[in-house]
Amino acid sequence: MAQVQHSALPDSQLHEPKGVASAASGEVYVANGSGSGVWQYVAGHAYGDLYISNSSTSQTLAAASALAKLNPTGAWTTNGYQNITPSAADGQFTIVQSGVYQLDFWIVFETASIASGSVYNFHYAINGTASTRKVYAKKPTNGVDTIHLAVNGYVTLSAGDVLTMYVGGGATSSGTAITPKEASLSCLIVDPN
Repeated sequence: MAQVQHSALPDSQLHEPKGVASAASGEVYVANGSGSGVWQYVAGHAYGDLYISNSSTSQTLAAASALAKLNPTGAWTTNGYQNITPSAADGQFTIVQSGVYQLDFWIVFETASIASGSVYNFHYAINGTASTRKVYAKKPTNGVDTIHLAVNGYVTLSAGDVLTMYVGGGATSSGTAITPKEASLSCLIVDPN
């Protein structure tokens, strides 16, 4: 058999890379450094955004400083997304591609008329389990206050994980209502694996 350099083959005799038949649209081959590799999405290829805009729907916080999903009925709207499954009805994302994700969350909410210094805690949650990491705000007055809050971070997620935001009150704010006026929850894959 004659030896022909690969670079000398005509285009009609070239083939697609190994494994391309099972690769999803938009995936690229990434070498693992040990003579093999996998087909996966590149950074930025999986993303999603849910938002609340001009809402007057309130949500009563759980009692006794417990946490519950931030999901005022009918308030979330799905924005742009790819390779993530958003649910506006549930205020959540279902992850399709495993990897490290950047999470961004911001909210503008109104409080009930309760004591100044009352606390509101926000946590991201994976599969219904709230993270120990939180961001919180305290009421500045005894009246109805409008509070702005923003946070971002990174988390490792697996395919099938469900990502949500949870909210809870403190000793005096538990069991009272908040009204999320504007909010956004977004995630972006930064390191697929």
